[in-house]
Amino acid sequence: MATQKVALLGTGLMGFPMARNLAQAGIPLTVWNRTRAKAEPLSAFGAEVVDTTSQAVTGADVIITMMSDGPTVLSVIEEVKEALSDGALWIDMSSTKPGEARAQAEALAAAGVAHIDAPVSGGTKGAEAASLAIMVGGPADAVARATPVLSVMGRPVHVGPSGTGQLSKLCNQTIVAVTIGAVAEAMLLAEEGAQTLPPCALPSRAALPTARFCSSMVSA
Repeated sequence: MATQKVALLGTGLMGFPMARNLAQAGIPLTVWNRTRAKAEPLSAFGAEVVDTTSQAVTGADVIITMMSDGPTVLSVIEEVKEALSDGALWIDMSSTKPGEARAQAEALAAAGVAHIDAPVSGGTKGAEAASLAIMVGGPADAVARATPVLSVMGRPVHVGPSGTGQLSKLCNQTIVAVTIGAVAEAMLLAEEGAQTLPPCALPSRAALPTARFCSSMVSA
C-alpha cells in the first residue's frame, strides 16, 4: 500500500506526541491546532504546520482528529466538508459519546468520506511511547485501511461497528473508576484495621512475600 498522506487536527497534550510519532515514522503529515504555536515544534520532525482546518485536510488521504469533545469534532467536519477528498478516511481519536461518533459517520458518508471512531487509553505516557490502547469502531475495510497509521501510535483493536470504539472507552473508564474506588476503600480498611493491632503485628514492606501478594503499587 502506498504511503497515505495524513492530516492531524488537534496537537494538545495527546495530539502532539501522536503527531510526532507519525512524522518520525516517515508518514507525510500536515498538522493544525487552534493555537498554532503549540504545533510549530512539529515542523522540526518534518510535519507541515498550517493555519486553517481546510488547509490541513486538503489533499489528505487520512484525517485524524484529537479534540476536546464530540460537538467540536462535528463542527470541524461541517467546516471542512468542501475541502475533503472523495474517498478519504476520517479517524476520530477524541473521547466522545457513541451517538456522536455515529453522527460523525453519517455526516461524512454524505461527503463520500469513510469514518471510524478510535479513542485511546494510556494517557500522555502512552502517547509519547506509541503504546496507546486504541479501541476502534467502524466498517472492517475502513479499519484495515487505518491500521498501518494507527499502529504507529499504539495497538489498535477492532471492537465492532461505528460507535463501539467510544462505547469500549466508556466501559474502560468505568472499570478504572470502580477500581480506584475499590483501592481507596481497601486502603481505608487497612488503615482503620491497623489501629486495632499492636505495631509488632504489622509486617514491614520488606517482609511481604516475593510473589508481591498484597504489595501492589498505585501510581498516578
